[in-house]
Amino acid sequence: MSLDPETRRKISQCIDEVLETLGKSGKQALTNYFETNIGLKKKEIPQKPELFRKGLNLIFGDQAADLLETEIVEKLLTSLGLDPKSELTLAEAIGLVKASQKKSC
Repeated sequence: MSLDPETRRKISQCIDEVLETLGKSGKQALTNYFETNIGLKKKEIPQKPELFRKGLNLIFGDQAADLLETEIVEKLLTSLGLDPKSELTLAEAIGLVKASQKKSC
């Protein structure tokens, strides 16, 4: 099951909000880096969270990537009315969102 457009939009919005904490130029630099160096367009992040995580690790290292990912996961789950579990990766959180979509259908 793929993500519906509204959920993809919500995931992208949560990622944007967290990356915005790096400043507009920092967020833009990350977006450019992902697209140029790892072939990941901003709109593809909800479908390729593992590649997004890889890019974060390359730029920031494990600890900082963990912090950013945790913030994104908490914001995403909270915004969707799900229990925020900070120990989830973004890929696991998206899987949880997919499962909750399937149950509501």
